[in-house]
Amino acid sequence: MKNILIKFCCVFSLFAFYSCDNEDDLREESVIYVDEVHESEFDKWLYETFTVPYNMEIKWKWEDGEVDNNFHVTPPRKEKAEQFMKALHKIWIKPYEEVGGEEFIKTYVPKLIYLVGTPQYNDDGTMTLGLAEGGRKVTVFDVDAFDHLDLQGMAKAFHTMHHEFSHILHQKIHYPVAFKELSKGNYTGAWYNFSDIKANTLGFITPYGMSNDHEDFVEIVATILSTVQNSNMPIERVVPEKDQYGMVTGNLTQKVLSDFQMKLYMFGIGIVQNKDGSLTLQQDQAGPIGLSIMLKKIDIITEYYKTEWGIDLFELQGKIEIATNELILENSEE
Repeated sequence: MKNILIKFCCVFSLFAFYSCDNEDDLREESVIYVDEVHESEFDKWLYETFTVPYNMEIKWKWEDGEVDNNFHVTPPRKEKAEQFMKALHKIWIKPYEEVGGEEFIKTYVPKLIYLVGTPQYNDDGTMTLGLAEGGRKVTVFDVDAFDHLDLQGMAKAFHTMHHEFSHILHQKIHYPVAFKELSKGNYTGAWYNFSDIKANTLGFITPYGMSNDHEDFVEIVATILSTVQNSNMPIERVVPEKDQYGMVTGNLTQKVLSDFQMKLYMFGIGIVQNKDGSLTLQQDQAGPIGLSIMLKKIDIITEYYKTEWGIDLFELQGKIEIATNELILENSEE
């Protein structure tokens, strides 16, 4: 008992000393510090690249309490954390800063990014790849799967970042009520029972967008900003011909389209492989209606970003494409 009392007194004394020592005047520099005892070159780079200019804290080592302990997840491998954060700086922060301005990104960028190596698997069979909390923190899961040389893999990973950052922005300034009205009655908690094609037919860009209007909104933003190939220079493609009502005719034609434009052109159209190996186009009669709803949603979203944030989403899309291609080239030469 005496030993316990002595330890308690020592701890209390240290706490009292620490409390008194913190009565100094507030300082202007960042209050986030790197623990020099455990820091690596990577930690120093994170501090200089994110903390000093943007007052962001990046956590990639395990910290109990940063994630829900009801799930089994692990911290990322250092190599993957390095690759992901290099990409985050190059193809996420810098394009936003270039289009939205330095003050915009410094004000609204999440102040804490916590990296997790594995996905968070949910009881309903789905998995969580990102979480935004209170406009301050973003948790990024599945970092160990990040491939810094693969365009599609990189696009998938940053779909999550664009999704979560869009949540932060609409929580600051809400988008028009008219957006929610476009799909009123079609939102459902059982979104995972819908295929991409069925979701498209109902006017959603992904099945997850069906879960509620907030997810609907940010999924469209994330898809625009992560479907970036050929966004600056559309290419000629062979596509199904459509009639005046938007239904496929069975013939083929040529169109000059970016990847995102191609996604919209094929909205609600699926390709089914038959038993003999041949392919058949599949389109619901309501497909053109779903596309019409989606185009109205895109109009609302792009106007919202331009009016409220001074950001042209398709200009940002083009900047992200340039940065992504540059990064992949840099990584391949290392």
